[in-house]
Amino acid sequence: MSSIDKLKRLTGEKTTKPIAPSEKQARIDDLRRRMDMILSRRPQAQTAAPKKEFWGETIALEKIVRGEEVENRHGKFFLASDIMAGSCRHGKRNICEALNLDMHAAAVLAGDYTLSNCRCEEGLFLDTETTGLAGGTGTIAFLIGLGWFEEGAFHIRQIFARDFSEERAALAYLAEIAAQKNFLVTFNGKAFDVNLLSTRFIMNRLKSDLVTLPHLDLLHPSRRILGHRLENSKLGTLEAEVLGVFREGDIPGWEIPQRYFDWLKQRDGRLLESIFEHNKIDVISMATLTAHLTEILCAKQEVQNSHADDYLAAARLLFKRRETERAGKILDVFNENQAGNELSHISKKELASLYKRTGRWEKATQIWQELLQIAPADFSAVSEMAKWLEHRARDYNAAKMLVESALSQNNVFSPDEKESLAHRLKRLKTKSEKTN
Repeated sequence: MSSIDKLKRLTGEKTTKPIAPSEKQARIDDLRRRMDMILSRRPQAQTAAPKKEFWGETIALEKIVRGEEVENRHGKFFLASDIMAGSCRHGKRNICEALNLDMHAAAVLAGDYTLSNCRCEEGLFLDTETTGLAGGTGTIAFLIGLGWFEEGAFHIRQIFARDFSEERAALAYLAEIAAQKNFLVTFNGKAFDVNLLSTRFIMNRLKSDLVTLPHLDLLHPSRRILGHRLENSKLGTLEAEVLGVFREGDIPGWEIPQRYFDWLKQRDGRLLESIFEHNKIDVISMATLTAHLTEILCAKQEVQNSHADDYLAAARLLFKRRETERAGKILDVFNENQAGNELSHISKKELASLYKRTGRWEKATQIWQELLQIAPADFSAVSEMAKWLEHRARDYNAAKMLVESALSQNNVFSPDEKESLAHRLKRLKTKSEKTN
């Protein structure tokens, strides 16, 4: 196919048979005309958002962010430090509430029971800010936020590579800190932060224990336990809806890479102030979010901003992890404060199923009866209640009447559900006749 025919396909024109050779200039003019037609159909590039520029004299980073230059055998970098006393508030919590984590509950959240043998002070909370949100070998973590508990306070370190040449020294310091810790806590770190840092360690020919540390990635348990009532499971959403943390003037994540590139050109500390603050809040929020999730798994009823469905989701996770005793303690929460009244129709079915799994038949039948009062033809409630009447209470006649009533009413049973109930009814009739 000739170039002209290919261009005609792009412009929507009908292709024609190859034409006889003509003058070279005429063909070139025709090609240019068609190329102009294609280019004219391209969407116009959007105007980039105006960059944040500071006119006049630049301000040194040390005057904006509390920190200092640090040097090791690999070079220099900037290190910001802060200490938050246990009494400091973060949203609706004190920092000290995260100090006494139930590490077995943390192990359940992580699905890694080696965390059960750790102490909270041995954990390293980590978050990075990078030159690209998509990752890749060309992406570096120019700011690495770290947090850990020590002597009743929360210590924060922010490792900043002021340019690409300082990355090796910054990573070496991170490796030094990680070597002193026994487990890692991140938010989406398994998919992004740790993989990126692992790549950067390799490219800088540095060794680190960071990748081998037991890892609690808070994104997954947050989504499992809290995601049912949130628009999304982003850290910012969890902060606002669960932790009571509201960021004012926070820099959006997509803007951070460009802000760093602007810093490389202008060296004005004001460009980085909001990035350091954004990173710092991320690290602190991970600590309080860990406390929140572990407290729900420990069946603490006084957890602020918790919902009945949160406990139900936690019980579901515990059963999956075969933590039957801990799951039972969560079910006690529904017994003691009538939290089950807040549950939806579907959630009540699941609660009844969990009661059934733990042998709490009285509670299970109570829920099934409540469901049948609302929806007499609910297949799940009819089936479960009929099973209990048949196999536990041995009241075949009551079970038979229940199934007959459900089948005779207007219902939306599927063919398989109708067949299941019809089969049960046939058996119940036989048993009922034998006992009469």
